[in-house]
Amino acid sequence: MDLKPRQKAILAAAIERYVLTAEPVGSHAIAGDARLLAQFGALSSATVRNELAELENLGLLRQPHTSAGRVPTEAGYRFYVDESLRPRQISGLEEKQLETVAPPASSVEDALREAMIVLAKLTGYPAVASLPSATRDTMRFLQLNPVPPRRLILVLGTTSGRIEHRLFEVDDEITPARLHVVVNFLNEQLGGCNLSKVRGLDFETVSKGLHDARVLELAKRAWELVSASVADIADDKIVVQGLITLLDEPEFREIGPARAALRLFENEDALGTVLRVAQQLPADFPASGLVRIGRELSLLDENGAPLWSFVGVSYGAGGENLGALGVMGPSRMRYADAVALVPALAARLQLTLESF
Repeated sequence: MDLKPRQKAILAAAIERYVLTAEPVGSHAIAGDARLLAQFGALSSATVRNELAELENLGLLRQPHTSAGRVPTEAGYRFYVDESLRPRQISGLEEKQLETVAPPASSVEDALREAMIVLAKLTGYPAVASLPSATRDTMRFLQLNPVPPRRLILVLGTTSGRIEHRLFEVDDEITPARLHVVVNFLNEQLGGCNLSKVRGLDFETVSKGLHDARVLELAKRAWELVSASVADIADDKIVVQGLITLLDEPEFREIGPARAALRLFENEDALGTVLRVAQQLPADFPASGLVRIGRELSLLDENGAPLWSFVGVSYGAGGENLGALGVMGPSRMRYADAVALVPALAARLQLTLESF
């Protein structure tokens, strides 16, 4: 769709004012816009009204009722993002906050949670991220801890921060020496192994080199629990931070929309679908392509009206694409902030992940 320069500027002014106020925008407000004055000189309200009517005819704006000003449509937001939006510069204060994303972290999940807290604070929208798929995750450690009188607890940890526990009973008392042998055996065999590889192993293959009958018996019990734990690890796990920010938006001040929003952020399948799209974007993708609006997300509110926008990118380390992260909010989103801050945070997160 081609617009004349003045129409394009008026559409951008209308959208940016609506983003700030959440109120329909009238011709008087747009006629006084400083950037329009600088670019086109003084415009009468009648001239602006005519342009607004034409933008409405093109489906880029709509009028909630006859006496109201205009509000953007999905198509209007999309045109604005594609044609008018320019990522702004990161401020010095924002840069300092981004630097806090790169301290040492104990796991990918811990690093992601901390990063999403920062992103939510910077953008004012809930931040979401996908943990690396189980097919990319690796075994980090295995522990067997005694629980008197005759029980053991298996603790399994992965490099992404997943922790699994399994409690089981044994027939007789396990000596510390035997426990030590089995724990060392499991860590030597499985430490650093990709989870998808662990899923394909069998005990006969893993247990070569063990000969003591009692050690073999305990090792087999532990191995069965390791196999069950790894099989139960979900391939998609979502990190969400900053849900409270939604309550600052007019769209979610009523209990109905707020409840629907909370249900959405509890739906890992829906969020996972959104994040998988972002994960497929190459690093040099245009900034406007990071944005998904309304029906592009296949996420609807309770009344079936498209409500959400998402700005997201992939993240990784060592040249490997590990997942995706971004922010979700109402279609009346501060896109310039999100498009600037989301990629900047992903770059900072990479520094943390490459330190592991």
